[in-house]
Amino acid sequence: MKSGRGILGVFAALAVVVMPSAGCTINACPAIGYARTLMVNVEGNVAAVSDVKVCDETRCSEPEPTAGTPGPKKTVVTEFSPEPQPTVTYPPFHSRREDQDTWVFTVSYGDPAKVTVRALAADGAVLAEREQDLVWTRVGGTEQCGGPVTAPPIQLLVP
Repeated sequence: MKSGRGILGVFAALAVVVMPSAGCTINACPAIGYARTLMVNVEGNVAAVSDVKVCDETRCSEPEPTAGTPGPKKTVVTEFSPEPQPTVTYPPFHSRREDQDTWVFTVSYGDPAKVTVRALAADGAVLAEREQDLVWTRVGGTEQCGGPVTAPPIQLLVP
């Protein structure tokens, strides 16, 4: 009497041999969220700039979280309630200052088509502002699976 494992083994071996020769290939993409980055170069009166913000149509960037920065608060509901519950919202961009005149922004979601960039003084005053259309380009990965993307650097002139 033959066992079910022996027959299954034969079918598995045949599938490994026959599928590639029949033009069938299995391509698996990694389950990863690829980085989307945007760089802003400040020119001119760089010493007056305390922060740079990138905003989409609804929200603006926030500093990149550090180990000591608490994350967004979450509400744990132990009983059913027909009332709407608060949702966790994340900023569209996280920022970090790379050097004296360069800020790097990581895009949290999507590929925004247009942003507003602002250079701010220490007191929050807007020193320079510009709107910028973005063209995103994949810089790694594959066409099938995607990969990290970036947009050309934005130049911001501070008078």
